[in-house]
Amino acid sequence: MKRILLAGGNSGGHIFPGLALARALSEQGVGQPLFLDHQTPMERKILPDCGIERISPPWSGIGTIGDAFLRVLPARRWLAHHRIDAVIALGARPAVAVGIAAWTTRLPLFLLEQNKVMGRANQCLSRIARKVFLTWPIDGMSRSLRSRSAILGCPVREQFVASPLKNDPKPQLLIMGGSQGSEPVNQMILETAERLKNRRTIRVHHICGDEKTDGIQQRWNQLGIDAEVRSFIEEPAQTLIDSSLVLGRSGGSIVAEVCCVGRPAIYWPYRHRDHHQLENARHVSASGGALVVEQESPAQIAQWIDDLIENRSRLEQMADSARSLGCPAAARRIADVIASHLGADQSGSSGHFEEVVEVRR
Repeated sequence: MKRILLAGGNSGGHIFPGLALARALSEQGVGQPLFLDHQTPMERKILPDCGIERISPPWSGIGTIGDAFLRVLPARRWLAHHRIDAVIALGARPAVAVGIAAWTTRLPLFLLEQNKVMGRANQCLSRIARKVFLTWPIDGMSRSLRSRSAILGCPVREQFVASPLKNDPKPQLLIMGGSQGSEPVNQMILETAERLKNRRTIRVHHICGDEKTDGIQQRWNQLGIDAEVRSFIEEPAQTLIDSSLVLGRSGGSIVAEVCCVGRPAIYWPYRHRDHHQLENARHVSASGGALVVEQESPAQIAQWIDDLIENRSRLEQMADSARSLGCPAAARRIADVIASHLGADQSGSSGHFEEVVEVRR
């Protein structure tokens, strides 16, 4: 069976799509997935219980993209030692060295891009990849990249299924800070909560990241708002299904999960230099599934929350619009394409690539 290495998991936004794809590869008999494990904090939190084999690289630390070029030769020997047959880069720096090493040894290299704007690691690898799997259309693609791209959506775990909004007596506001920049979200949402008119008619589920939960819980209690504060979601799919409105960052994997379930959202993009979270949020907003915080204003956000909580029909319309963008079968479809390429290698195919395709539910 083909041994397929998934590389690039230094954040939840890369690890969770990788896990979803790994399970599809295994269940569909495409190959045996393995995770490249750099022992980053998120990898230590998520990977031990994932049921997928992990292998450590022959170097320590993620390093820079520049460091990756110095690691290509040891990566070549390491890939051969572990009998790797293909590499899937998940869109972060840990994938660069093994991605280049795979290309130099003629192993198939596949890329997974979760965002509306391609990250630097994938930009580095995109010219040598066998196939590039996109979540959304990307502006300004070259003809070469178009010929090797497929817009199939971001892989999500199978628990994220389309679900109607619940008729709860108290609508639930789910707040997610994300793995980067959670502190500004936590502080701004508490300032926003002070301005809510409907504070006693909602229930809040606040995922605050690695900050101390006790102090944040106390602030909600002082405001008289029914709130539960956690540092991490144990059952993220069910928590999302139970929600009526989502407020949080707009990384590609979070947006994909919200759209697959079908939930209205107020997205608060983290201001990366490439603005990929902002572009993700705007893409959903353009379809009517979300509102986007362009300027940080607690008064404006409080007004949005109050208006939406009071307008059930608007919430349902936004939920339907978000759901129309969901691609719950993305992992299976990507696994099918990878299987066709690996099978073509075995049959001596000439390796022609299909034009860019876009598949929805």
